[in-house]
Amino acid sequence: MGGGLYNQIILETLIPESLPGVSLFMKHGTNYTLYKGPDLPFTERDKQRLVNGQIEYLFVFSSDLSDYNLYVESNLSELLENEDFSLGKRQEILCQASVSYVQEIFDAPAMNIKSNLDRCKSLIKHILSDHFSPHQLMSTLGSLVSHNSYTYVHSVQVSSYMTALYKLRNTEDEILMDVGIGGIFHDYGKVYVPQMILDKPDKLTSSEFEEIKGHPKLGHDALDQLGILNPIALDIVRHHHEKFNGTGYPDGLTEISRYAKIASIADVYSALTTNRSYRQALTKEVALDIMSDQMKGSFDTYYLSMFSAMLE
Repeated sequence: MGGGLYNQIILETLIPESLPGVSLFMKHGTNYTLYKGPDLPFTERDKQRLVNGQIEYLFVFSSDLSDYNLYVESNLSELLENEDFSLGKRQEILCQASVSYVQEIFDAPAMNIKSNLDRCKSLIKHILSDHFSPHQLMSTLGSLVSHNSYTYVHSVQVSSYMTALYKLRNTEDEILMDVGIGGIFHDYGKVYVPQMILDKPDKLTSSEFEEIKGHPKLGHDALDQLGILNPIALDIVRHHHEKFNGTGYPDGLTEISRYAKIASIADVYSALTTNRSYRQALTKEVALDIMSDQMKGSFDTYYLSMFSAMLE
């Protein structure tokens, strides 16, 4: 599913004299030039020079992404509490860290999830923090779509929407965490779908659509084999495309858990309001109208009304 040879990183996430041995690059037009090799320190002077040059972003090799992600996550609390950064910049740091985590995990063998689930839980705790509203996070995440594969950003959006909606009526920390994890991994099955189908700008053929429809079960089965996600998260992964009227997939359920009901709403709304290769993002109002009218019967009206009110 990869995101390319280079990955964009935020300059403010780099704390002088503490950066692990990764190469840093600058982008000029479509070209990338080496700024610092892995054996050279990143100093306060380096950072100030970049700030003075109004450089906001650098780039790292995709092969260095895991080391960089772990570095940022280890400093995330400090970064998010730094009042020298604007609220918008702190939101961007959290969103980028979350999306980068999803990219790293989705692009690696499934077994890596087992040793990295605690990282997912830590990021969800930050997303659940009262410091950031769902509106603010969604706006920031939307701006990342051009820099990251849609699936990675979409996964974090769905998790954020789901936890915000579930939190309105339920505050059990453990269940909220499971809801968040289910949202992060709801599309994990797409790692088994050919990239050319996922990125196809034209209408899918019937056989291609059948392949797409297989992703909830594929993701569920792969994650279930690992034995680390509980039934709530696995339910979200398998049933986020089930519909209230029983016409969904993969199981055509007529009795759907509240977790899957919330997941289906978050999944469709995120997809409709995000730029895609084949269409521009829809406005909140248009997306909700489509979900209420053209897709009538697909969603539980109680949760859809609650979701609409949350977005006001």
